[in-house]
Amino acid sequence: MVLICPKCEARLRLDEAKLPSHPFSVRCPKCQTSVDVQPHNVVGNEPVAAAETVSAPISAVFERQVAAPQFNSKAVDGNALAVNQGTPSGLDDIARVLAQALRSAESGSASGRGRKRAGWDRRKVLVCTSPAYREAIAHLLVEHDYDVFVAENMAEGLGRMREERMDVVILDANFDPLEQGVAFITREVKLLRPSERRRLFFVYLTAGVRTMDPHAAFLQNVNLVVNLSDVEQLPEALEISIRHYNELYRSFNRALDLAPL
Repeated sequence: MVLICPKCEARLRLDEAKLPSHPFSVRCPKCQTSVDVQPHNVVGNEPVAAAETVSAPISAVFERQVAAPQFNSKAVDGNALAVNQGTPSGLDDIARVLAQALRSAESGSASGRGRKRAGWDRRKVLVCTSPAYREAIAHLLVEHDYDVFVAENMAEGLGRMREERMDVVILDANFDPLEQGVAFITREVKLLRPSERRRLFFVYLTAGVRTMDPHAAFLQNVNLVVNLSDVEQLPEALEISIRHYNELYRSFNRALDLAPL
């Protein structure tokens, strides 16, 4: 049996063979909230004898949230393999040192006048969509030089959002309906502080809307809406919308010395 903590949403796995036949409580190992359990074999509201006790200990195991993995197309994997086979490991270390030095130099030169997004600093995109569109969207975004993370379920999506900051979150109206994926991902975005929310571009894929319709985006409380029939144009719509978004916050980002999205 798997329970979800109502406070922190941690998943608790209980050994059904060791469960008592009457209602009981389990303390969440993450936030210490008491979670009430109603066994499946309890019928109605039958009274429980006061002397009845649990005959065996209850094992509650905290399931660590698994973050959505980074997506790599076959072509990308093949190129990486060829480079790794022909490049000594020592050169990899040198390349990392040079890249870090370039990053520091670019950050220092841009200080005080509003920074520009560097070429190496690719946008991170979390794709939370149904299986019908998941791989196609990931391939399109990889081809347009995004770092793509693909969530197969609600837990992976939340895990990735809580593990590191995403620049873009793409949510499908049919994402993980069994675990109410749309509701949980949307709530996670709404719980962000204003300073964090401004650094996140939220995209909603659904039928019955016109792609890039600002009114529909306002009603959905997102930055961009895309019709499912226009998925192939998603990278272009995303680039145009982010460009307009950066233009809107250009003075604000410059004042705070923040890089645009």
